[in-house]
Parts: sequence; structure tokens; C-alpha cells
Amino acid sequence: MFDHLSVGVRDLAQASAFYDAFLQPLGHAQTHASDRELGYGPGGMGAQLYLYPVSGEQVAGLGTHIAFSADSRAAVDQAYAAALSRGATSVRAAGAHPDIAADYYGAILFDPDGNKLEIVAGTMH
Repeated sequence: MFDHLSVGVRDLAQASAFYDAFLQPLGHAQTHASDRELGYGPGGMGAQLYLYPVSGEQVAGLGTHIAFSADSRAAVDQAYAAALSRGATSVRAAGAHPDIAADYYGAILFDPDGNKLEIVAGTMH
């Protein structure tokens, strides 16, 4: 359905440190960086997620929510820990959440700019 996603951030250098650490356990890396945007893709190939600088207090849009797939529960745990160590706020800790789905294992947090991020290992349906 999607070719790529773009997300606004206040500080590209801070976002680079955050997303480099957060996405590494999920198998994604920076594809390119400039003073106008950062690009991330699987294995560092072909950007699918773009970060770009915006100004003002309201960076994240109402209801913004991006869910990232993880290959394992360990990858969920690693990405969650990396995000927290770089300023994320936990909404739902990494772990099994049968209230979402019987085999769901994941986490939900806000990045330093207020974008809601989810990491999922296990099906949602």
C-alpha cells in the first residue's frame, strides 16, 4: 500500500542518533543523510522512511502511529531498550499483550518528537 513514510522531527542530528539505534535491531539502516532529510531502509537499501526537519511545538500529527515489524521477540526488546536509552517515552512496555492479539508481542512508545512508534513480533489479527 505504501511506497514510503515521511515523519517530521525537530532536530535531525538527535533523530539520527535515535532512529539509528531504534531501527538497527529491526534490520533497517540509514540510506542517506543531508541537512534536509534522513532516509532509512531495510539493510540500508532503498529508503522507505524519511525524517525531515520541521519547526514549531506541534511536530507529530494527531493520531500519528507507525508500526515496525520485528523478526523476533529479542529484536522487539532490543529496539525498545535502544529507544528508551535515547529519550523515548514508554506507552506499553515490550512483552506479550494478549489483550491486543493472542500471539502479539510488542511495544509502543513515543519518540523524542512525540511520534507514536510500535514494534511488533507476532500477528495483529
